[in-house]
Amino acid sequence: MDVFGTMEDADELIKQVHARNMRIIFDLVLNHTSDEHPWFIESRTSRTNPKRDWYIWRDGQSGGLRPNNWESIFNGSAWEYDKETDQYYLHLFSRKMPDFNWECPALRQELYKVTRWWLDRGIDGFRINAVSHIKKKPGLPDLPNPKQLEYVSSFDYHMNVEGIEEFLTEFKCETYGTRDVVIVGDASGVDVDQAVTWVDEEKGIFNMIFQSEVPNLWDKTSRDFNVLALKRIMTRWQKSLEKTGWNALSLENHDKPRIVSTWGDDKEYLRECATSFATLYMLMMGTPFVYQGQEIGMTNVRFSSITEYPDVAARNFYNLESAKGVDHDKLMQIIYVTGRDNARTPMQWDDSLNAGFSTAQQTWIGVNPNYANINVAQQEKDEHSILNFYKRLIRLRKENDVFVYGIYDLILSNHKQIFGYTRTSDTKRAYVLTNLTDCVAKFTLNQGLSSSQLVLSNLHVPIAEHKTQQQKDENSVLSYYKRLIRLRKENDIFVYGIYDLILSNHKQIFGYTRTSDTKRAYVLTNLTDRVAQFTLYQGLSSSQLVLSNLLEPVAEHTDEKSFKFHPFEVRVYMLDYKKKEPHQHHHHHKKRHVTDQSENKQSTLLTETKEKDDTSQLLTKKQQAALQKLEQMSRDPVPQSEQTQKDILSSLADATTRALTETSNQLKKAKSASIAILIDQDRLIPPDSSEIDLENEPIHKKRERQRSLVLNL
Repeated sequence: MDVFGTMEDADELIKQVHARNMRIIFDLVLNHTSDEHPWFIESRTSRTNPKRDWYIWRDGQSGGLRPNNWESIFNGSAWEYDKETDQYYLHLFSRKMPDFNWECPALRQELYKVTRWWLDRGIDGFRINAVSHIKKKPGLPDLPNPKQLEYVSSFDYHMNVEGIEEFLTEFKCETYGTRDVVIVGDASGVDVDQAVTWVDEEKGIFNMIFQSEVPNLWDKTSRDFNVLALKRIMTRWQKSLEKTGWNALSLENHDKPRIVSTWGDDKEYLRECATSFATLYMLMMGTPFVYQGQEIGMTNVRFSSITEYPDVAARNFYNLESAKGVDHDKLMQIIYVTGRDNARTPMQWDDSLNAGFSTAQQTWIGVNPNYANINVAQQEKDEHSILNFYKRLIRLRKENDVFVYGIYDLILSNHKQIFGYTRTSDTKRAYVLTNLTDCVAKFTLNQGLSSSQLVLSNLHVPIAEHKTQQQKDENSVLSYYKRLIRLRKENDIFVYGIYDLILSNHKQIFGYTRTSDTKRAYVLTNLTDRVAQFTLYQGLSSSQLVLSNLLEPVAEHTDEKSFKFHPFEVRVYMLDYKKKEPHQHHHHHKKRHVTDQSENKQSTLLTETKEKDDTSQLLTKKQQAALQKLEQMSRDPVPQSEQTQKDILSSLADATTRALTETSNQLKKAKSASIAILIDQDRLIPPDSSEIDLENEPIHKKRERQRSLVLNL
C-alpha cells in the first residue's frame, strides 16, 4: 500500500541508519494480516483455494450462531461472516485483521520465507507482534459461560496456549537461529516463570520479551497508582531473569496511554514525573526501550468527539456502551484516560504546522494541542528539559557498567512513595531512588548511601545531598543564620525599607517586599510541606537572587509565567531601581542591633519595634497569643514539635503583617528599641548581654531572665 511508502524508502532508511553506526529493527506481525492483504483476498475467493487454510475458517452453528462464543480483544464477537463462501473467519483483534492458521505447514513456511527476506535486506532484528496468540486451543471450543454473556473473554484459549513453544522453536531454527540479530517477542500473558524458558541464554527462543504485567497495572489503577504493586512486579522480573535471561525494559508502547498522564501529573509536575519514571526503569538490568514522544513528556490527548479517535477498540467500546445508555461525557473521559490513541498522536517536533510532523493539511489523527509547549525543538534549547535529562541518563548508563551488568536489589521495599534499588558490581554500588508521588517523601539513609557520591538528579540542583562533616557544617542552620544576619547588616533596605505584603491570598507562600529609594527586596517563604506555585512579578523576574535556604537554588527565576517553590524553601531577591517619588529614610531611628554568638552556637536576630507602651497598642489578640506561646517555649526545657513551631510563627507573622500595615505612620515616629526572637530554644539573649555570664548562668536564672524578657515585649 502506497500510504506506507515504497521499498526504496525502506532501503534508504536502513542505509542511513547503518551509516550512523546504528542498528534498526522492524515490527513483524506473525499472528494476522489485513483483510486487504493479497493472501486473504485469495483465501476468501472459495473454500477450495490453496490459501484457504492459511486463515481460520469455520461454519456457523445451527440457528445462525457463530462458530463459538469467543469475544474479540477489541469487543464484540471474534468471528466475522463472509457472504461469498458462507463461512466465518476468526479475528482476535479487529475484523480487518484475520488470524493466521499456524496449524497449516504451508503457511508457516511462507512466513519463514518472508522473515528471511527482510533479514537478507539488512534488518538487524524484529519485534514480533502478538506472538503469544499464534496458537489457539485445539478444536476452538466454547468457553464456560455461567453468566450467560453474549460473548466471553477468550484469552485463556488463545494466549500462550500449550504447544506454542513448538511453533516458536521451529520459527527460530528456520529464520534467525544462526544470525547476529536481536529478536524481541511481544509476549502478553507470559508470566515470569514461563519467561525463563522463552529468553534462556542457551535454549531460549528470543533475546528478550515485552511482558504485560507492568502495562496492565494501568487497567487496574485509573490514576490510583500503587507504588508497592509496581515494586513487586518489576523486582520479580529483575530477580527471576538475573542469571538466565535479559529484560526488555519499557513503560510506554503504542497500545497504552502516556505514563505522565496515567501514573504521573502532566500539568503541575510534568518534568518531574517524566524524568522520575525514566530514571526508574532505564537504570535497571535489561535493555531500555523509549517509545516515541516519551523522551519529551508527551501527554494524553483530549478529543471532544469519538470521530476524532481512529482506534477501532475505542470506537467499539463507545458504540457498545452508548447503546446501553451510558453518558457521552463519561465515555469520553474513560477513553481519555485509557485509550490507545493517546500514544499515537503525531510526534511533536516543533511548534509549526502539525507539530512539524507533516506538511499535510490534515494528519491521520489530530495533533495534541499542547505541541506548542511540548516539542523537541524547544527542549533541545533548554538544558534542564526532559529530553536533555534522557540524554544525561543514557550517558550515565553507557559510561557505567554497573547499570548494565550490576546485580539488582530492592531497597525501601515497604515505602509507599519511593521506589529504590541498588545495582552492584565487583567494584561499585549504585543507589537509585525515585519519589513516584506528588508529596514530599522521607526515608532514613543507610551507611552506604550516606558516604556515596550523587551523580544524577532531576532537580536543576539537588535540594539536599549527603555531605562531608565540613560540608554539613557549612550548610547547617547556624551557618544559614550567619548569612541571614550578614545580609541584613550589609543592606539597609532590610532595616529602613518600607514593608508591603505580596501574594496576600496565597495559602502556602508568605511573601513581602522591603523598598528604599534605590532598591527593592522580595522575601518569599513557602511555609508548607508541598510544592507551591505562583506567578512571577515583573520586578522579580529581573531581580537577583541573594539568599536561599537550599544548598543551591533549584531553579533561577526565568521569563516563564509561573514559578515553583519547594517545601519550606526561602528566597530573597534584590532589584536596583530608582523611584519617581523616593520616600525619606528616617535616620533618627536607632539602627537595629544584631548579636552573633556563633562561638557558643547561639544566634539572635534583633528587629526594630516600639517602646513597651507603644508596642502593647500594636499587639492584636493573635500576636499576644503567639507571644505567649513563645514565652512558654522559652520556659519549657522540652523542644516543641516542628509543626507547633511552624504554626506559632505563621500566626505571629500573619498578625504582625496586619498590625504593621495599619500603624506604619506611627512607626515612623517611634523611638527605637529592640526585641529578641528565639533562634535556639535553649536561650533567649537580650540586646545588652555583655554583663551576663551565659556559660555559668544557673538554669533557674536563665529561665527567669527569658520569661521576663518575653513578657516585657
